[in-house]
Amino acid sequence: MRSIIICSKLVLSLCILMPLSGCWDIKDINHRAFPIAMGITKEGEKFKVLLQIPVTSEGVQKQTIVKGTGSTILKAVEDIRTNMESGVDLLHIRIIIFDRKLVEEGGMEEPINTFMRIREISSKTLIAICDDNIDAFFLTLKKNLEKGINLYDFFEKYAGWTPQISLTRLWHVYRALNSYTQNVAIPMVKSGENTPVTYTGSAVMKKGKIVSKMDPKETLLFNAFHGNSMKGRVEVMEHATIMIVGNTGFHKGELRNHIPYMFSTIRLNVVIQERRGKVSNAIIKKELEKVLANRFDGMLKRFQKQETDVFGLGQYYRNKIPYEELKDWRKKYYPNLEMKLTIHTTIQNEGKIKTIIDK
Repeated sequence: MRSIIICSKLVLSLCILMPLSGCWDIKDINHRAFPIAMGITKEGEKFKVLLQIPVTSEGVQKQTIVKGTGSTILKAVEDIRTNMESGVDLLHIRIIIFDRKLVEEGGMEEPINTFMRIREISSKTLIAICDDNIDAFFLTLKKNLEKGINLYDFFEKYAGWTPQISLTRLWHVYRALNSYTQNVAIPMVKSGENTPVTYTGSAVMKKGKIVSKMDPKETLLFNAFHGNSMKGRVEVMEHATIMIVGNTGFHKGELRNHIPYMFSTIRLNVVIQERRGKVSNAIIKKELEKVLANRFDGMLKRFQKQETDVFGLGQYYRNKIPYEELKDWRKKYYPNLEMKLTIHTTIQNEGKIKTIIDK
């Protein structure tokens, strides 16, 4: 009887301990820091990491910028953790900003691979390049956040994002670094004079280095090709000012005699905001389609010369080219690609429109 009681107590004790098995290393929420932005640059042979951490003091939201250095990204982060009075949790980082000089030297590949391997940072974290002094840029971020202005809102589709801005996440960059058939474009920002942030265009990447750049108008077509909304974009032309209110796209790839052919159709819904003189809808449609088609053609030819497939056209040929030849896509197939782009425009407002008559 006594042995049964002892066994029962032992089983009960084990049952009580089991729910606690995953809680021994959990820190108090009041002693944890949750950075929302990370900056990465290099000083000499060492990486420098900047973390922007929100701090609540007496009911007031403030920001602090902490820095750490190390021979690797992880050592730089560990340097910060060592000198912080709170535990640092990287899972809540929303955006990682790389210094342009670091990227131009090919220093992006190591940090990206590290972040994907350690899994402490979400693969959906946004990636951007700082086209400015990164220390000064983070000081500007700190001042803006204390005013209630968040850098992340600049890239948020339901806040400040516009179709001229590329949206690139951590997993997009990692995929491009390890893909034979796709490159990536990363937004470039700097401190603004009249606004918190100035968008300067998109950096086109190849093997972790910047090889070209797209201006906002080119980024618009890049987004449209990938199916992102162009809604709200205003295009000023010779005969009219129009606003794009919707877009769809369809793409089909064919391989004939080892030459890739791409057939793409982009459909635009637009409204005319202003006319210049007495000009028909047909002329406005033709002008818009010509402007966009010429812009796309110029982009594609430039990227073909650079062997940079930022549109990801090679993705449409992965089941048409033998796997062992995919590694030659950019050099052997992509420069010879023939593109037929068709743009269809539908004008949705046919009523009375403001007309500007040149005198």
